[in-house]
Amino acid sequence: MTTRPPVYIALLRGINVGGHRRVGMPALAKVFTELGYEGVQTYIQSGNVVFWAHVVDGAGIEAAIEARFGFPVQVALRTGTEWARTIFGNPYPLQAAADGSKVHLALLSAEPDAEGVASLQAVPRGLDNWHLDGRNLYLDLPNGGGRTRLDHGTLERRLGIQVTVRNWKTVEALGKLLSP
Repeated sequence: MTTRPPVYIALLRGINVGGHRRVGMPALAKVFTELGYEGVQTYIQSGNVVFWAHVVDGAGIEAAIEARFGFPVQVALRTGTEWARTIFGNPYPLQAAADGSKVHLALLSAEPDAEGVASLQAVPRGLDNWHLDGRNLYLDLPNGGGRTRLDHGTLERRLGIQVTVRNWKTVEALGKLLSP
C-alpha cells in the first residue's frame, strides 16, 4: 500500500493582471502534471495550484513555467501543514469573517530582516494593520487593498524581498482544497 505524498500550494506572482503575463489555468495545470506532480488543481485565474508530491523543485517549476509561457514567474511554495498553520494563525479572524476581501495574506519569499521590518513600521497606515509571522504577513485593510499604503510595491520595497498577496477568501478556499 502506497501512501499519498504531501500536499503543496504554489502561488504564482504577478500573472493575469491587467491583461499582462497571461497564463491559462488548464495550461498551468498541465505544466505541473508534466513535472510529475499528482492531483493538480488550480483555483481562480491568479495562479494558485494545489498538488501532491514527495519532492518539490521550486526552481524547476519556475523554469517550466518560463519555458511554457515565455516569461519568468516567481512561485511561492507552502506545504499543506504550513497553510493550515497560516489559516489558524490569522490574527484578524473577526475582520476576515466579516469581509474576507479586506484581510490579506502576503506570502514572503524569505523572513524579512530587522531593517526591512523597521522600514515597514515607518509607513503611515491609517486604519490598516499588519502582523508578521515568519514568511507570512497578515494585512487587515478595512478600506480595501486598493486604498492602502501597504500595497504590493510598498511591501516589496520596504521589506526588500519578493511578495505574493492573496485575499482571505482565496486563502480559505485553498485550504479547503488540501483535503483529498
